[in-house]
Amino acid sequence: MKEVDVINEKVLGHFLRYKRTTADIANFAVSQTRSRRTPGLTREEVADLANISTDWYTRIEQGRTGSIPSGDVLAALCRVLQLTAAETDYAFNLTGLRPPAQKQPDVSEQLSSFIADLSPRPAYIMDQQLTILAANATYQRLFNFDATQPSLKRNLVWRTFNDPEIRSSLINWEQVAQYLTAVFRNHYSQSPDSKFLYQVFQSVNQDPTFLSVWNTLTVTNFEPQRLFFQTETHQELYLVENTFEVPATHQFIVIENAADAATRNHLAHIETETSS
Repeated sequence: MKEVDVINEKVLGHFLRYKRTTADIANFAVSQTRSRRTPGLTREEVADLANISTDWYTRIEQGRTGSIPSGDVLAALCRVLQLTAAETDYAFNLTGLRPPAQKQPDVSEQLSSFIADLSPRPAYIMDQQLTILAANATYQRLFNFDATQPSLKRNLVWRTFNDPEIRSSLINWEQVAQYLTAVFRNHYSQSPDSKFLYQVFQSVNQDPTFLSVWNTLTVTNFEPQRLFFQTETHQELYLVENTFEVPATHQFIVIENAADAATRNHLAHIETETSS
């Protein structure tokens, strides 16, 4: 066993012990009538709620050699101890295991207001599955985005390959599509059992551009992207797109900045039209 594994066993055990002993028992389905010698939950209570033996939980918490739990056991412990999404990710990072898929939170009012205030710059919020959750007025107008559509049709990969307006409007569509395919592979690897992502895959896996990238196993993280876009009035726009992760939400903000004066002026014109 590598030294780092031993260290992480100790750190994980210390972390779980801290969360157990600082837990407010009023929030847990345990007896509160008997006198307690120590604060928080007992090891027996945690083990019982997680459906594992007290001996096994004790070994995990004490960081004994070979005590790294399975993904299912660790997920159960995180659930029982009511860990936040960030705390769950931390626990799984210590074990090198893949964290369970988190329920996607709603877009907060603060984030919605933030992207609205970014106008006239197009901006939107998407989740870890690359599905757009909200967009400001400029983005909706420029890319003909309808927030009431089903989640599949709001997925960025689906839209890029299956929306004829996007394919015809993006002058550098081929480059953008290749980049998104590599990003999609990366995100699909994080949730390989996702039925939704498989549905996205099925909707694009016959496209020659998609296949040319997918079959070469190309993978990438989010990177700044240049978008060359032609409007309905044949105005050419030059945008630079940047993606930022929102901490503890599994959401991303995407902002498209004008890269030249002509684009900046046209976006300002769109903002005037949408606000009038």
